[in-house]
Amino acid sequence: MPNALPIYLVSLDKDYQRRQQLAAMLPSHHQQFRRISAVDGRELPAREFFRLAFGAMKQGHRLMLPGEVGCSLSHIQALEQFLDSGAPAALIVEDDIIGTDEDLNATLALLPELPENGVLICGGQEGMPARKFLFGKAMETPGLFRLARYSHAYVFRTCCYAVTRSSARRILDAHAEHLKLADAWGSFFRHTNIDIYFANLLAHPEDLDNSHLEQERALFNTTGSTGKPSLLSWLAHRLQRLKRKWGALMCRFNGYQQLLPRRH
Repeated sequence: MPNALPIYLVSLDKDYQRRQQLAAMLPSHHQQFRRISAVDGRELPAREFFRLAFGAMKQGHRLMLPGEVGCSLSHIQALEQFLDSGAPAALIVEDDIIGTDEDLNATLALLPELPENGVLICGGQEGMPARKFLFGKAMETPGLFRLARYSHAYVFRTCCYAVTRSSARRILDAHAEHLKLADAWGSFFRHTNIDIYFANLLAHPEDLDNSHLEQERALFNTTGSTGKPSLLSWLAHRLQRLKRKWGALMCRFNGYQQLLPRRH
């Protein structure tokens, strides 16, 4: 049954070499991939880019980068194609995932176990400072965890995740309000009954030099100010740290365990 479920590969047309490397890494599965021709946000006309990015700014968020807009549009395509397929669940991956055929088999085997009100993050948290705030409760299926609501805001990346029809629709509905980052997991399911599950089976490179999006973020990084923070910003930062620590403490108190990514 797992092999009957679709696997969508989000990849830019120009990244042929990445797809070749992925095919060599996953020889038993690469022909199953249904490729989504990813949107290169850097090639969007300025008017279209600002039209798409302005919604988030109106809600008080920072301006999305062109690559972030393209990433969100690409994953929207994948989700829409999945819903059109009629399949009950789907796996969506990007062309820089790391894993073996055995890892992907184990991932696909979890999809039929995913509740309809669930989304599965299949790993990919390597190198993320926020991974220490991932807490989950073990499910009956070995290696599968249900994340604490507290942890939803600390899951990042869209390199490997699985959706059901309900969770895919909810993500699309959230984007319809205004375009969000593709990995805005903490925002997608706020005030809903959608749970995020985690299984640490696939990985993301810790070296981000080949990441188009990370290169763009480094180029546009404006956080290098040498000025001293104001008292208000310092207090806000300290309060945020206290909230994170308190949330982690409450997770442990309620029986959640800390989940850390394994190395491939």
